[in-house]
Amino acid sequence: MANSSKTIYPEAIKKRLERLLIISTLSIGYLYIYIYQNMFHIEVKLINLTSLIQMPLMALIIIPLIKYLIIKPDPLQRSPSKRKSIRFFQNEFPNKYLLERCARCIEDDKSCPNYIKVESYSHVRFWFNDIFHNKIEKENPKMVENTFEKGYICKLLYYFSWILCIFTILGIIIIFFHHICLYYSFKEIKVDLTSFQILYPLVCVSIFILIKILNKPDANTPSGCWQAWREVNRMQISWLGSNENFLINLICYDKGGTKRFKEK
Repeated sequence: MANSSKTIYPEAIKKRLERLLIISTLSIGYLYIYIYQNMFHIEVKLINLTSLIQMPLMALIIIPLIKYLIIKPDPLQRSPSKRKSIRFFQNEFPNKYLLERCARCIEDDKSCPNYIKVESYSHVRFWFNDIFHNKIEKENPKMVENTFEKGYICKLLYYFSWILCIFTILGIIIIFFHHICLYYSFKEIKVDLTSFQILYPLVCVSIFILIKILNKPDANTPSGCWQAWREVNRMQISWLGSNENFLINLICYDKGGTKRFKEK
């Protein structure tokens, strides 16, 4: 049962939040096509979400495209970008504590065979395999659940914000080009907009702004999902600081090492 909790629950959280992102993207995208259908010179009927998801085009092309372009690359987790949200998210990883711990030690990579350097990724291996998904999970499985949940909420809001930006821009672009075409067709300025066509980009921008106001990845005073992400990771960093003997046996004495951590 413990092993089932270890592997299934985080995966269930991931799948649930992935579905939310896919459903949100499909809904916004479909409304975009529906609202601006006259500008695309097509006819689109308003259908419910269940029917939309079951359409062969969505199932075979759009949904896999969302998964492989947005979800799988996971830039919030892996990107080297210096964007504020990405830097904040990655700077809170508890495995960085293991790097900093070695940097504070009187030993170095020449005197200690288990000295951890960034390029080795040993700190990532120790953290996930031996600490997070081993000792911490056995002692406090709820901590693992909370970590995955807080992390995926950050990812959901981050990627959803980008989707809102994209469709806001697309809404403005289609309005712009539609009126350019009208001008060249009639040789006069004509306004051809419905209230929904005006509201669509405004609503997208409003939701985007609301997300940004309530969730700030500020290094000093984060809020919302980013503060929750910091809290759960700082708790794990605190655990690491309180279990130095465990770290000595795990890292310092790994592969028969004889050196042990001594702070400069």
